[in-house]
Amino acid sequence: MFLVELVMQGIRGFRELARLRFQSGFNLVVAGNEAGKTTAVDSMRRLLFPGNQAELLEALVSRHSPEASRAALVLCADDGAYYRIIQDFSKRAVNLSAYNTASKEFSLLHKDWDNAAPFMAGLTTGISEEDYMRIFFYQRERHAARPGVAAPSGAAPRAALSKPAPSSGGKAEADRTRLAELRETLRKAEDAADAEYRCQSAKLALEELGRKLDSFDELEQKKAGIESTLDSLKGCDGMPENLSELIDDQERRQGKQLAEADECNGRIEGLKTQLAEMPARNLVTDKLFILGAAVGALSILAGVFVLTAELAYVFPIGLLLSLVLMAGAWYSNSRKNLQRKNVLKEVGDLEKELAELEKQFQREGATITDCMRSAGVSSPGELKEKADNYRYSLSLRDDIEEQRQRIFGDLTLEIIQQQYQCRQLEVMELEKAAQAVARHNVDTYSIRQDIERIDSEATGVSAELSWDFSAEAQEPPADFADSVAGGGRSGFRAELGIASRVGGIELETLVPAVEAAAQRNLAAVTGGKYVRIEAGQEGDPVVHAQDDSVVNYAELSHGTKSLIYFCLRTGLAEALAGKRRLPFILDDPLADFDPMRQKAACQVLRALGTKTQVILFTSNPALKAEGDAVAELK
Repeated sequence: MFLVELVMQGIRGFRELARLRFQSGFNLVVAGNEAGKTTAVDSMRRLLFPGNQAELLEALVSRHSPEASRAALVLCADDGAYYRIIQDFSKRAVNLSAYNTASKEFSLLHKDWDNAAPFMAGLTTGISEEDYMRIFFYQRERHAARPGVAAPSGAAPRAALSKPAPSSGGKAEADRTRLAELRETLRKAEDAADAEYRCQSAKLALEELGRKLDSFDELEQKKAGIESTLDSLKGCDGMPENLSELIDDQERRQGKQLAEADECNGRIEGLKTQLAEMPARNLVTDKLFILGAAVGALSILAGVFVLTAELAYVFPIGLLLSLVLMAGAWYSNSRKNLQRKNVLKEVGDLEKELAELEKQFQREGATITDCMRSAGVSSPGELKEKADNYRYSLSLRDDIEEQRQRIFGDLTLEIIQQQYQCRQLEVMELEKAAQAVARHNVDTYSIRQDIERIDSEATGVSAELSWDFSAEAQEPPADFADSVAGGGRSGFRAELGIASRVGGIELETLVPAVEAAAQRNLAAVTGGKYVRIEAGQEGDPVVHAQDDSVVNYAELSHGTKSLIYFCLRTGLAEALAGKRRLPFILDDPLADFDPMRQKAACQVLRALGTKTQVILFTSNPALKAEGDAVAELK
């Protein structure tokens, strides 16, 4: 069975019509504080378990419009039929309808409490309201004292005992025969249900092992990919730890060297331009020198062949002028050649300085150059990126190893495969056993009703006494204390006892299944801080830390205790999902958790939603995730 829609109007603080639609899996209902989460949960409780008692209905009547307080719930039964129950809490009226697929409308079935209540009891497989609240409803105020001793309920008035009149001998014999047949049928049905439950539990364990194998394969594939990446980055394995700092220093030095080299190159270019404007001077080709030589030659020729005695003084003057011109030419050429030589020397010094800068840069960057050569890269930037990729891949590999160790411990792939094969064989055997008794797997609710009816009509000393609530107070039957002892048992065993009874599962089978599911949930929510949990025979549960040491439950914080109880309750709901697929309704139980654990706990509920319907009322909108069925209560 799963819930489809809840409609409320005039319930407690609600004035306008409020509508919530649900899906069969995980449902998230977001509402702020004082927005009506608990009102919605209490309304669902009253609609699932209708009753005409004034104290039950008056608690939901609106304080704003007490004359009009009503709610409706649409649900889908296990056979696929849809039903709608409407209750008017102020007028104490009920209306139960069934959906007609032909007319596409709801047709009235019952409009009185006497027929509506038993019909709804059949849909909830005959579980009492109190048992349902203890197992399938999860409200913080109800588990505030758990897993400690449960608070005693209020004293109820004693009911009178009345003994029915004895039946005739023939009818008694027929009743005994019929009772024996019914009990035998009930025993076979319970055996068939147990066989089916064991088969379903084995299948769940097989699925868990399958998920482990998938996780193992996924981790191995990730590890293989990372190993391949590390092989491609193998040249980075011997690099210094402070490589990034060395590269940064190298880049700073390179920038400085480039600036100095640019300055030197600029000066060299300027000097070369200056040299181009200062060609090398040759004395022989100098015009002034040629003029002086010509004057000297003409003076000599004139003195020998032309000049007379009277003009002899011209000869020494010509020679002197020739010498002056040639000396001037020599001085000018010498000065300009000296300037050119000085420029050439400055160019040479700058080129030596540039070469020295290059050598110094190579000496200082020898470590980076060696790393670049070993890594097969051509620039420090590529080297830094490759080294970062190498270290990141190393961290991923370490994370995978840590995750693998946390999840699988010393288990190897071969061991898990062997466990999977053994579990497969076990599932096959259990499927055969379940199929062999499948014909006896019938609804036990009607059989139990028939047995109770015949028992109530039975006569003789062995006949059980029935309660007469209209009679005066009398002493309760002798076994009354045993029948209610479960209500005050300490620890989580009370819930286990109820679940064992309503699910028809022996505790020896139920407890390991609950502990296995709770252990998985606890490890997931706490990130592996706590790895194992035991329900405990009496009192507090037993919690084991990551190193398998037992944690003192009394020393745990209130939030951690709530977390442990959450894991036990979700484990119990998961263990019962194969026998009692009923809605698991939670009224903001994650409020005591920190944000990370809230999200992890929500993931646990999503996984549980694949097995049964889960409806989580919460005030934290951050718990929404893609794919969730989300409703908002305003």
